[in-house]
Amino acid sequence: MIKELSLSPGERVRFVSDIHFGHAKALVREPEELKFLLEGCTHLVVCGDLSETRASPYQAEGLQKRARFLHMCAEAGVQPVLLAGNHDPDEEFSLLKLQGGRFYALHGHALFKEVAPWGWEYLKNKRISRELIAAFPDADADLSRRLELARAMSVLVPPIYTRSRVYRNRLARFLAHSAWPPERPVQILLAWLTMMPRMRRFADRFFPEAETVFFGHLHRRLVSGGRGGRRYVNLGACFHHAACYAADLTAEGEVTVRSYTPAGYEGPARACLLYTSDAADE
Repeated sequence: MIKELSLSPGERVRFVSDIHFGHAKALVREPEELKFLLEGCTHLVVCGDLSETRASPYQAEGLQKRARFLHMCAEAGVQPVLLAGNHDPDEEFSLLKLQGGRFYALHGHALFKEVAPWGWEYLKNKRISRELIAAFPDADADLSRRLELARAMSVLVPPIYTRSRVYRNRLARFLAHSAWPPERPVQILLAWLTMMPRMRRFADRFFPEAETVFFGHLHRRLVSGGRGGRRYVNLGACFHHAACYAADLTAEGEVTVRSYTPAGYEGPARACLLYTSDAADE
């Protein structure tokens, strides 16, 4: 469930998250669009939700595209590390510990015992979700149990998807997807507003030695911290109404971020040390 990785001089690991191969709202339609991400790195870490591999109408496509992506990595000589997210809970590892604990990577759904308190899966299945949470009373103190809870919650109920073409009216589609039930937009906004304090408390509890934490899940790219304190990098998502970062880490501990789309990078890499606690997406 927890994987460790130590970089040797000259090696570079690249972090991305939430590609969502197979999902109707994914920006990346074919794995080959992301070949540029394999250039200039020795390892590629996907912080969860690479593909739709849980039981769903998208599963077959997600599995097929994941296999193609892994083949691309092999051809490029890049070592992939796929971390489990709530859309691909079948991945073996949920947490990556790098350079002896100076750096950590995870999806981020373990921040919430409900995994996605804004999701229809939770909002329509609160009773059984709360029963599962109650079965993990040690999840507040034991990291392995917290990760196990996140995996179990991800497969507890079948995923619920909306079909964007059901409503021709754009406003009706937005309301159906994001504003109903009314608790959903409230939970989304609350998660965005509190994700960095929540991740700080999570890291303080489970890996206080971390200098930088890379994660995704919330589809809101953001870099926070630095300048003597711990850095937090939310990598965003290659998803409709979202944006994404690729973050690089060298063996010497240099961390940079770079915006990208399926068409390629947008601008040069920037050092995370340039960010402060109020730094946000452009």
